[in-house]
Amino acid sequence: MKNETDYNDFIKVEISQTKLIAIFATSLLFYIAAIILWKQNTIDNSIVIHFNYVYDNDVILRFMNMLSHYGMPFITALYALFLFLTFKNDDSKNERSLFFLIVISFAIAGIGGDLLKEIIDKARPVIALSGQIAIKRIHETSSFPSGHATKSMALALPFILMASRKNTLIFVVKILLLIAAISVCYSRIAQQAHFLSDVLAGIGTALFFLPIAIWVTNKLFVKRKINESALSQLSKKFILIFLALTVILCFM
Repeated sequence: MKNETDYNDFIKVEISQTKLIAIFATSLLFYIAAIILWKQNTIDNSIVIHFNYVYDNDVILRFMNMLSHYGMPFITALYALFLFLTFKNDDSKNERSLFFLIVISFAIAGIGGDLLKEIIDKARPVIALSGQIAIKRIHETSSFPSGHATKSMALALPFILMASRKNTLIFVVKILLLIAAISVCYSRIAQQAHFLSDVLAGIGTALFFLPIAIWVTNKLFVKRKINESALSQLSKKFILIFLALTVILCFM
């Protein structure tokens, strides 16, 4: 006799149609703002030039470099800690499915953002504002969208937008994630590595790919037949995955 699978037993990342539309619309708004700033360029340029002072103060420059370099590792380390705590606190275990989504979001948005860089091929501030800004380092990649902004937001936004608001621990984690992701974005402008338009486009890119990541995640949950028991085992592996990402990102 043929066995029938009850798909209702499988884990699914739930999201309403209204929230999906809101995410896509917000992504579009970020991109519209980014393109306006890019084409108008006066505000974009003046903001980057303003941060010349960063290179006159070694303490501030080191701090900005630290935010840029360790912001994403902080996020992944925080996720590893939170996942560990879900095995100690039953109130948080319902959020475990989001961590599969976070990895998928990071991968898809990261690849998508890097492809957009190559296609759009916008010049970095050090080239576009040669002689007007303090930074001298020439980056190998193009400027739009910011890779750091895209990837940090792709890591942070799935949890911020989709985790429960009822748990104090979850609320604290959301605040820390938001601070970390925004700090990475800010540091890229302060380091004169990117224009504001690049960073806004990076946030828009992370938002655009989030619904796609949700769809891919749910397809994989069904294909791999991930139920509550399987998710519990998978979550233990994801603690190690996020710890590994923390180490890898520290050297990138």
